[in-house]
Amino acid sequence: MRFKPQWGLVLALWLCAVPAWARELTPLEKALKILAIKNQPPAAAVNTANAAMSQAVLPLGNTSAASAPTAGLGNTAAVAAAQPGGTLTAGSLAGVTATAKSAMLTLADALALTLNPTGEEVVVSWGNTAAGWKDFGGYLLLRGDPDRQLEVRNSLPLATNTYRDVSVTPKTMYLYQVQIVSLSGQVLGASAIENTQLLPSLPPEVPKNPQAADDEERTRILWTAVNRTSHAVAGYAVYRANTDGGEGRWINKKIITKTDFYDDTGEYGRRYAYQVAAVDAWGVTGEAGTTVTAYARRRSRNGLVLMSTAYRGFGRPDVGFNGDMQFTYYIGTLYGEQDKELSGVPLYLDPISLWLLTADVKYTALTDPAFPVAVAVGAKGTLSLFAGQQNSTGGSFTFTQKSTFTTLWGTYLALSRTYGNVGVHTGYMVGTEGNALYYLSKYLEPSPTRSVLYAGMDFPLIRRMNVALELLYPMGDQGTASQHPVIINTHVDRLLNFDISYMHWDRGWALLGYFNLRFTLFPGGDK
Repeated sequence: MRFKPQWGLVLALWLCAVPAWARELTPLEKALKILAIKNQPPAAAVNTANAAMSQAVLPLGNTSAASAPTAGLGNTAAVAAAQPGGTLTAGSLAGVTATAKSAMLTLADALALTLNPTGEEVVVSWGNTAAGWKDFGGYLLLRGDPDRQLEVRNSLPLATNTYRDVSVTPKTMYLYQVQIVSLSGQVLGASAIENTQLLPSLPPEVPKNPQAADDEERTRILWTAVNRTSHAVAGYAVYRANTDGGEGRWINKKIITKTDFYDDTGEYGRRYAYQVAAVDAWGVTGEAGTTVTAYARRRSRNGLVLMSTAYRGFGRPDVGFNGDMQFTYYIGTLYGEQDKELSGVPLYLDPISLWLLTADVKYTALTDPAFPVAVAVGAKGTLSLFAGQQNSTGGSFTFTQKSTFTTLWGTYLALSRTYGNVGVHTGYMVGTEGNALYYLSKYLEPSPTRSVLYAGMDFPLIRRMNVALELLYPMGDQGTASQHPVIINTHVDRLLNFDISYMHWDRGWALLGYFNLRFTLFPGGDK
């Protein structure tokens, strides 16, 4: 018998005409048929399950429907009231028939809820084999977080098996569940609860052009800002590791919003390796960039206050030339006592206004600890501006506003030695530098001083705040009007640079206030 093409068309039409009850139902449709007959309320056994489910605790965590299948029954409010946080057991469905239990588990398995966080949304999808069931009314999507109840997101049942949730907050854990409703709005079952959190699709870019610079008692790391990727860049993270190996550690306490960072937590004189990574607005850290190295130099001991030491500006002993400049301004007497023949009243805030601008160049020949002491020879030149003029005639003093501008000079030999974090220094200077001391009180008059003996020490008070003490004793002064002044300068670094001096002479003493700034011109840093 020969097959005719027309018969194929007839056969196809006949197959399409087969009623739905004649084809085999899917497992999901079978479960729904058990739990709901036409549009009537569920049977008594199912109603009992509704009450049990309203008290049950639904599963929490990234559990799959297959590993922890659970179905929610009853109306929407009952399912939404269920608190996540545990695992549903068979005892939770006491009074429910074995057939109803099986149908509930089949529902959860068939729905197979899937979460896909992409970009700035979470795409929720699930199995849709119930769409052909004659009493199928649609799906309800519920969302919550670990501390809140599940709430229905869609006002009308969904006909499709996909939901795009765009109202999500970065780095927040969300719980999702899907429920099946009948044409009459009856909630017939639910999927297992799944959780996820939104992550950006692209991590931040790698910071470019990283650089590291040595600095005194700290290092500085710089880089180029990165462009926006999937989300705006909130800041940067800096990692530090030892150059001899080891994993980098995030050293900044909070996200850095600038494109540079000072690290003052490392060990002085030890070289470290640094890397920088960008952090986006959701707290996602990108890949770290190129490694750069630097180390924190020890604090500079090239000078005390007015006098020099036998060290260069490197913050460590070294052979070679060194140059620096300093600016010192004595504002005058804060408090003092004088001989009654000169003044019977203590001085308070008596202005002096002595300005000293000094250039200092030296050569370090021997260094500590290679030798017992560090040795340096140098020369100083100072421009001195005094905002008053002193005259003395038989104990009678005048103090006018006429300025005195002079130049001072000196050559010196300096010796230094360190003991742990304490530096000890001494030196001898030949020249007129010591004349500056005679301008610090109106009870003294300038003298032809030709040498100054000085000694001092420096030590750390706290990290990155150092203290220096300096004693100056002018020598070679044979003038009868001289009263042999001695001054002790105290200097606390990085404390507004305002300091106190104690000055003593034969017929009185005074506490002086002054400002002091000193900075290295060369070498200016390690090479």
